[in-house]
Amino acid sequence: MRTSKLRRYFALISVALLMIAAGFAFLNLQGTSSGPPPILDPNFKLWSNDSRERLLVWNSESVKGVDDRTTVNGSVVMGRDAVTFGILQSGAGSRWVYESLFQTLDGSRLSSLLNESVGVWILKEPCRCDADPFNKTSVVLSVEVNDGIHTLSFVFSDRLLGTETLLNHRIVFIPTQSGVWVYQKFNIAREYASSHWAAPDQLTFSIVFGVAGSAVGWHYAYLNAVTMVNDGLKYPLPPRLSNWVYVAGVSKLRIPILMITYLQCRW
Repeated sequence: MRTSKLRRYFALISVALLMIAAGFAFLNLQGTSSGPPPILDPNFKLWSNDSRERLLVWNSESVKGVDDRTTVNGSVVMGRDAVTFGILQSGAGSRWVYESLFQTLDGSRLSSLLNESVGVWILKEPCRCDADPFNKTSVVLSVEVNDGIHTLSFVFSDRLLGTETLLNHRIVFIPTQSGVWVYQKFNIAREYASSHWAAPDQLTFSIVFGVAGSAVGWHYAYLNAVTMVNDGLKYPLPPRLSNWVYVAGVSKLRIPILMITYLQCRW
């Protein structure tokens, strides 16, 4: 009789704990009463298991050679919970290696993203390869948005600054110190307006970490959170024309191809 009561008691506790866990997951995914937030799981809390090797909400993608390695896992870095990007660059073929996390937005989530600024907490490990005057961008951490026609890249750089536009690719270099946690803010709609691009119907939001073939060895970058900032800045965009060709799901990792071309020309 006592055993039966204990089982019933622990069953109730288990149900309560599951409800609490589900509630926390719901809060991570939900925004205000008006709808879901633009970026789901912005604090990278939802993992598939305790090993924290695969996020549930964020998709991941990598481009690498046979001898290269890429990893994404949860960790604590300088007192902050973080997603860790790890890349082992073998140097074979002198190819870039990259890893990315991404989400696709449309509807109300996309509208909210374009009506607010975006902030990110990031940490880039210093790379001695950055000291080479002929190879200043061997390790790249960036946020990229791609609407199937246009690509917009916010590149967090120790040395480069300014904005460059190459055909349908706009690159915004944001000065960012390595070796410490840094909060950076940017506005996607502002860059669309500056480029005279129409409002997108769908957008892929990616966080990309890349390492050049010349930077042999392990390299790391860390993410703590993506935040939405309602700073009152509004940049109205013209609607996309109906006769424009739109192809959803176009390659999300265009940064290295176009950016390397630009950097080679620049240096």
